[in-house]
Amino acid sequence: MKKFLQLFLSIGLIVILTGCSVTHQSYSFAHHGTDMLRTDSNWKYVARNVMGKAKTTIKLKAWKKMEQSMVTDGLLATAKSRLPELSDNQGFANMSIDQLVTTQGTPTSTGGIIVEEMTIEVVVSADIIEYY
Repeated sequence: MKKFLQLFLSIGLIVILTGCSVTHQSYSFAHHGTDMLRTDSNWKYVARNVMGKAKTTIKLKAWKKMEQSMVTDGLLATAKSRLPELSDNQGFANMSIDQLVTTQGTPTSTGGIIVEEMTIEVVVSADIIEYY
């Protein structure tokens, strides 16, 4: 009986000290259809579903100090700059902008979360069309 009690207390202590972790994800998007730059000429698809991505992670450390990977121009501008360059008579069509936010932390007694880490990712995708 004594060994069972020691084992039970040891497992309980391990569970209490390890704690829980909660992950929450949210997603948003915007879509911009084919806005023709020139309506008086024919066009063709050159490439479909080209993508540019940008991501940053913010970690809240002890004593409320923040440590993060730096994004100098903003996530959307960085993602757009990673799209392929356009040639003459080309343009982007069917552009979509997706944003995924992931937060990790510990749960509170009121059903909330104390955020310890947040990751934000922006993905820009589009088709490339060419006028002829």
